[in-house]
Amino acid sequence: MNRDHEEHLLAFGASQRHDFDVDAWVQLAKSGLVSRDEVVATALFLAGGYWYGHEDGLFRVAEELSPGSVGHFAERARAAEFNCSRFDSMLKTRIAHESRHP
Repeated sequence: MNRDHEEHLLAFGASQRHDFDVDAWVQLAKSGLVSRDEVVATALFLAGGYWYGHEDGLFRVAEELSPGSVGHFAERARAAEFNCSRFDSMLKTRIAHESRHP
């Protein structure tokens, strides 16, 4: 995943934290701003975590965009060159910063 795609996903993920919309995730994958693999990896990553919420919706996103992908995060992360620890840290920091500076 390149830095531009990562930035789009970070901004999108932060905005979706409290106003989650499955269709918005699907549309992001179709927009061309990021790849379908990147959206699927992000959705699976966040669904598997304890802190983001929206697990059911995120699993629906992954399944709609890539049927059979649920339960195969490692494979999807490799396909998207998804850096879990970097994304996790950066998204948590962004959400915390934005919640303090509306």
